[in-house]
Amino acid sequence: MGISQFLTVAANTASGNPEPSVGVVVATGLILVFGVLVLLYLLIIFTSVDRKKKGAPAPKKEAAPAPVKAAAPKAPVVEAGIPGEVVAAIAAAVACMDGGERYTLRSVKRTRVSGRSAWGQAGVVAYTEPF
Repeated sequence: MGISQFLTVAANTASGNPEPSVGVVVATGLILVFGVLVLLYLLIIFTSVDRKKKGAPAPKKEAAPAPVKAAAPKAPVVEAGIPGEVVAAIAAAVACMDGGERYTLRSVKRTRVSGRSAWGQAGVVAYTEPF
């Protein structure tokens, strides 16, 4: 549908029928949507070109801080009956959680044993927590 046909349909619609035809509404919507998309695309392109022209300032190099000797970590308090392999696995899992912070394993003890399995307890927690 060319622009001249679109204008003809729009003129005929304005003269006789107060409601535009489906074709006019669809064409107007498509033209509007794609026009805005083209404008957004050009806006993104030109802002990225401006950033490249200005150039990002070089990051300042800071002097490396003197290494701080950390005190040797204390061994965690372990409840009787827990093997050393389990403590090592828990300590390794805690060390893997390090997201820029330092975690320390202070103690390892058994939890209370309930009548439900871990999956059953997770289900109870999931269905009884407030909204």
